[in-house]
Amino acid sequence: MITFIGDVHGYIDRLDSVLHQSRGDVVFVGDLVDRGPDVRAAVQRVRELEAAGQARCLMGNHEYALVRSVGVPELDIPPCPPLFESWFLFYGGDATVASYGAIPEPASIRAAMGDDLLWLAQRPWVLQGRLDARRWIAVHAGLSPEPLAQQLEALEHPEQWWRADADLPMELYCKEWVDTVPCDLPDDCCVISGHVPLEECYITPERIVCDTSGGLHGRVLSAVVWPEELVIVSDGLRG
Repeated sequence: MITFIGDVHGYIDRLDSVLHQSRGDVVFVGDLVDRGPDVRAAVQRVRELEAAGQARCLMGNHEYALVRSVGVPELDIPPCPPLFESWFLFYGGDATVASYGAIPEPASIRAAMGDDLLWLAQRPWVLQGRLDARRWIAVHAGLSPEPLAQQLEALEHPEQWWRADADLPMELYCKEWVDTVPCDLPDDCCVISGHVPLEECYITPERIVCDTSGGLHGRVLSAVVWPEELVIVSDGLRG
């Protein structure tokens, strides 16, 4: 079994509740940071799980915005001042800055986050696996109707999106792919994502969206145990 956990957004209490109910391996679909009250604790909890071989975590659009905004010199990623302003004011980046005890300035944030920032910048953009006769592909915002192979190739080599003049990557940002899959998706394959905060998880044999939080107050964090399609929420279990 695999538990796919939706967008955490710094809510460590929701995260711990879902982890307590999780089954099998754990895959986070991205967006650990921003909006919530304890971003640092959430990032470090997931890092601990990964170090123990118990979890993997995707790049989300909020990690992307943070990393590209402040820059990561070790990876030759330059800061992007226009995106920094949007990230801090509109993405909920102020919560990340406060959680790490930084001031809203790229050098301060880089220093305060240290290895956490480098770890976030190195998250994969796509994860894949097989369980028995079923295959799964996880991408933060999902996949388009374009052929599968060309999309996977781009996601496995995302360097193009770190350039100073790069557009925002649809694979992390698009909110219109909730029920969309590649035109040639194999019958035994399911595409799994978060990003779109639905009222409840969207689940079909070929598509799962497991974000019901969006980092918003009063919402729950959800996860889907696959392939059983069992839904876990941070306030209990919904079959």
